[in-house]
Amino acid sequence: MKHYDILIAGAGFAGIYAAWRLSRAGAKVALIEAADKIGGNLQSRHWNGYWVDNGTHNFDIRTPIGEAFYTDILRDNILIWDDQQWACTTDKTWTTGFEMPDFSVDFPDIAQKALSDLRALQTSPKCPVPDHYLDWYRQNYGDTLTEAITPMLQKYTGSDPAQFSSDARGSLGMFSRPKLGSDAEMIALKEASAFWDDRVGVSLMSGDDRFAGKSTNKRFAYPAKNGLKGFCDAAQNRLTEMGVDIYTGHGVSAITDTENAVVITAGETQLSGGKLFWSLPEVVLAKVLNIDVDLMSSAVPVGTCFFAFEVPEDSILGPDYLQDFSQHRLPFRYNKVGVYGEQTKADGKTLVTAEVPSHPANIKSVTTDANQQRAWAALLDTGYLKAGTEASDAMYWGHPVAYTMPKAGWRTPYEKAQALFKETSERIVGVEFGYRGRFNFMMFYEDKLQHQLLGQ
Repeated sequence: MKHYDILIAGAGFAGIYAAWRLSRAGAKVALIEAADKIGGNLQSRHWNGYWVDNGTHNFDIRTPIGEAFYTDILRDNILIWDDQQWACTTDKTWTTGFEMPDFSVDFPDIAQKALSDLRALQTSPKCPVPDHYLDWYRQNYGDTLTEAITPMLQKYTGSDPAQFSSDARGSLGMFSRPKLGSDAEMIALKEASAFWDDRVGVSLMSGDDRFAGKSTNKRFAYPAKNGLKGFCDAAQNRLTEMGVDIYTGHGVSAITDTENAVVITAGETQLSGGKLFWSLPEVVLAKVLNIDVDLMSSAVPVGTCFFAFEVPEDSILGPDYLQDFSQHRLPFRYNKVGVYGEQTKADGKTLVTAEVPSHPANIKSVTTDANQQRAWAALLDTGYLKAGTEASDAMYWGHPVAYTMPKAGWRTPYEKAQALFKETSERIVGVEFGYRGRFNFMMFYEDKLQHQLLGQ
């Protein structure tokens, strides 16, 4: 039986990043993955000469940690740009540079009523955080905004937001910074008090870096070839170079604790390690350990339906990504991955996608020819594509789970499961709640995980 300092179960982003960091720190690492290739959601499919990703993915190199990781993995297969463009719309007007609903132009009546609600809330006594997200939102933003964002939340997650825990607010931060007036008006409010600074947003083009956050630095990267599959292939090669043993096609079926190590069974292989980093969802660990805790019903899975279209590159008017909060259009996001991923053919044709969040149970009913036509109509209606543009080809598919949202009451079964995991083995370390996003996971590794795994 081979022994390692650290065993890592799951070779999605968290597993790949942890293996890279741990190996650089001198640890002997095994990366174990049930699928036949590493990467998880960071994979692409080949269609009509394009590499099409399972979602809107980019690599954030605005921090030294991010830049070091992505540049070392991708090496010469990297595109770096300093001006990646985001925008959002609630109807017809685009607000550049921020993931937030902007009511100020298309829905000024809502904006003015919301401001009135917020002024009234300034003197409200501080209350305990309620269990449900919508109750928390109403408590902090008032009735007008709560009613306005509820259908937007449903569109963004593909599920009923009434079931979300108030702890979901970390994943729904865009709704916590609505824009309710001009940038100058919002800046004046934000300067006035912490109350307003916490509750209203400005566009990236506000000209005031104090309130635009880290987005004033727009350095991002993307693989130069083969979409996100290019990243996954490069990660496998780089980790192998670094001495990481990668076991694909090895699903973990058993975990036992011994006096000196934790031992896992993966396929026909047994491996032992000083620690086991479980990068997969807790529900999978509970199943492996035969722990009877209902984690499935404490979270809402969010899947995505994708509609891809081949269009002339010169027909694309939109930014790299456009978030669409409108209620009369089906998609939530439009993405010109073909352009920023340098996938334009010699005849000038390239790729755009429209994304529709969906509960996994509904993906089959969403991925239809009729909804492909609705997604195409939305690309034209938003002005993302020139009027009169025609697609030369199109396709659609569904991705079952991109992330999960916590339901009200999630913490009780979660903490029960964590206690039972610890009883099984003190050597098992997982990802804490709220840290599964790529940037957040890097911070989690820096602040906590490396100490838990290496004692540093």
